[in-house]
Amino acid sequence: MPSKIVGDPRSDHSRYNQVVHEIHIPNEMREHGEVSDEVIAEAIAYLHRDGILILANAISPSHLDDLEAVLGPEAEEIAKDPQHHFNFGRSLLRHRLNPLTHCSRQVYSQHGSGSTADPRAHVQGLFQGFQSAALPLTAAKGRLGESHWGGHHACDVRFGNTALKATGRQPVHSDIDKPHPSWPFAFAFNIPLCDMSVENGSTEIWIGSHRDSNIDQHCTFAGGETGLVIKPELLEERRQHSPPIQPSTKKGSLIIRDIRLWHAGMPNRTDTPRIMLAFVYQPRWFQAPSSVILPLRAKRLVEQWGAETGVGFKATWVDGDVDHKTINSEEVDFSSRSKALRGLEEMMHWPAH
Repeated sequence: MPSKIVGDPRSDHSRYNQVVHEIHIPNEMREHGEVSDEVIAEAIAYLHRDGILILANAISPSHLDDLEAVLGPEAEEIAKDPQHHFNFGRSLLRHRLNPLTHCSRQVYSQHGSGSTADPRAHVQGLFQGFQSAALPLTAAKGRLGESHWGGHHACDVRFGNTALKATGRQPVHSDIDKPHPSWPFAFAFNIPLCDMSVENGSTEIWIGSHRDSNIDQHCTFAGGETGLVIKPELLEERRQHSPPIQPSTKKGSLIIRDIRLWHAGMPNRTDTPRIMLAFVYQPRWFQAPSSVILPLRAKRLVEQWGAETGVGFKATWVDGDVDHKTINSEEVDFSSRSKALRGLEEMMHWPAH
């Protein structure tokens, strides 16, 4: 069943998949950090069909203000660094930063400067925003993860996706460039720190494109290696009946996306950075290699966050400081190390019949 038909269904010009389904989270449910069975049932149904879902009113906007105040100026600073990674080139002025790495580094750098106060008190507003945002995130990922994967899954990728003022756009792509299963194996949970619209670079979404996702849809390089970008002829074929959209999203929403879904970053035509946090969850049995790099001295704090919020993190701990401004998002890898899955690669291509 299509998610939306625009026009006369009897004509040849009907368009499908033109609306991202939105579930409004009641204030009481949001404040308690719990998600009801009814919400989970509805969410799973639409995630399977559309590959994307918006949970509106999932986070109190006031809890995101401190995060935006810190990450906004930092995004502009990073954008001036010629060595920093920009997704698909600098023309889009889109880069990634890691809010979790920033929080841990900010706390411990201030604590190590001679302060005798509780290090968490120095950036309490930042923590409040992070932890308050994590409550609905935890509830949603926990219930959805249990429904899809059982009880063992973790957040192994976290970053900030920021669009600064620019005119360029990304090519249409999915976030997996290797043979992958035809069932959900990773969900991205996005938290916009501001209202998102066409004007400030809301992501272009190809609703339902995840349903037949496989590696044969991707462009290949000269050596036969596949990339993230989807073949142009497939885009034009799908555009005839299910063209892309740029949904508008309110601050305080939680966007859940199957990483197989086709999408593209779009230009921000305003002077204000458009910041969106991202947390990617995968099941333990998938054996994904990615993890976040964090300083060893922050381990106790991060584990305390996990105990308080229920959000599990897969981290690589290193001695000394971690400069979150230099972390390269190209190192993110959503592939699997599972021998069982790698042995089933024939199931990850176009079916023979």
